[in-house]
Formats: sequence, C-alpha cells, structure tokens
Amino acid sequence: MDNLSDKNRNPEIQAKIAGIGYLSPHGEALMEIAKAELAFIYENLKSYSQNEQIFILDYMSSEMNWRTTEIEDGL
Repeated sequence: MDNLSDKNRNPEIQAKIAGIGYLSPHGEALMEIAKAELAFIYENLKSYSQNEQIFILDYMSSEMNWRTTEIEDGL
C-alpha cells in the first residue's frame, strides 16, 4: 500500500481508494468524466486573455486542492 500514490501520503485514504485505480473500469469511467469536465472549463476559458486564463486556472487549482483535502479528511 505504500506505493499507491506519490501525491497521497495518507495510508488510510490510499486503502479506501485503492480499488478505483485508473486501470479499473470504474477508474476509466471517472477519468472520462474528469476529461469532459476539463474540456467544458477549457472551452469557457477561451474568451479570456492568456493571463486571465492562467489566473483562473491557478485559482481553481488551489481551490480544488483545498476541496480535495476537505473530502479526504472526511474519509
């Protein structure tokens, strides 16, 4: 279990999500959902300048990291 993820260092969380790996059918489906959501975001960002896009994506990334931490704390 120690090597499930380089990003997630909490072994309790690693054990709970181990079955979702993206080689599993469920993981593949979740990856497709993530790709579709990103495509939607990227499409909506096209109307902004490059610097604005970078700012928006940076902010969203930071917010997603906080949300991920909140979700992990609930596991």
